[in-house]
Amino acid sequence: MDLKSVAPTIGAIVCLVLAGVVFAPALVISAPAAGVAEYYASGPIGVSVVGVLALLDVVVFLAGAQERSDPQTLAGFALVSSLAMVVFSLLWALSIDPTLLFSFPAEYAWIETHRWIVVTGAAVAAIAAGSYARGVLR
Repeated sequence: MDLKSVAPTIGAIVCLVLAGVVFAPALVISAPAAGVAEYYASGPIGVSVVGVLALLDVVVFLAGAQERSDPQTLAGFALVSSLAMVVFSLLWALSIDPTLLFSFPAEYAWIETHRWIVVTGAAVAAIAAGSYARGVLR
């Protein structure tokens, strides 16, 4: 398998899905007293930065897949930003107040596992970025 061509495509797809997952509660939860804003703002910097970095990485991975810029630079940027997504998502996931997390209405019980899905998505993006960097540096 040619990591230099496959990894950025997979990374772009993963980052696009990750951005959708990060912003899903804001789009889906309609209960006015649910505390969605507090949920997003939990932790030192919140989770929105993970979604923004994921969208930025979509562009970086696609530029790498289409060889639009220097591959080493793109691979390095993708690796650093995806590792930052892992750190930020872990900080956010571990900082959510359990009272807030379990205060959502029963129809939104999926929110309890949402944070771990975000962390897993960030980790998969980091694996794709690492694979891309490895393919470029070979």
